[in-house]
Amino acid sequence: MAYRIRQSRREDWEQLRELRLAALRDAVAPMAFFEPYEEAEQLTRGDWERRASGGEVVTFVGETDDGRWVGMVKIDTGGVYAEVMGVYLAPEHRGTGLGAQLMRAAMDWAGDLDVRLRVHQHNARAARFYRNLGFRPTGSTSPDPRDASLYAYELVYRRPRSWRP
Repeated sequence: MAYRIRQSRREDWEQLRELRLAALRDAVAPMAFFEPYEEAEQLTRGDWERRASGGEVVTFVGETDDGRWVGMVKIDTGGVYAEVMGVYLAPEHRGTGLGAQLMRAAMDWAGDLDVRLRVHQHNARAARFYRNLGFRPTGSTSPDPRDASLYAYELVYRRPRSWRP
């Protein structure tokens, strides 16, 4: 299947809300997202418009030929490195190459910045996906805010550095 990859815009707020809420209802949500569904559901139209409008934090979406949003990657490029903060694919679009297309768009957006992300310790499928894209563990971990006995570990994609004598 062919997908159109693009950045979300302010006027896309309803589609972004619908896809994000679907992501937070997904069976893998507890391993993939720290934002509770109930909190996201309470966000205002203005909140969703800000999320959709971009800036240093951009959401790339994957659209089908009929315009349905079936995947997204959110990336923050406002620091010394870029941080992927949310990846979601509708279940029927997993394993189709959409995830790699979205990640490439986000990583291209990051320019020369290294790209970091966190993966829940029990999310082996996501970890494998990121390793296949060239991400490697940094050794850094952070506790799951819902259960301190669990953790997420950090992966990084390091940009090649030019060597100059």
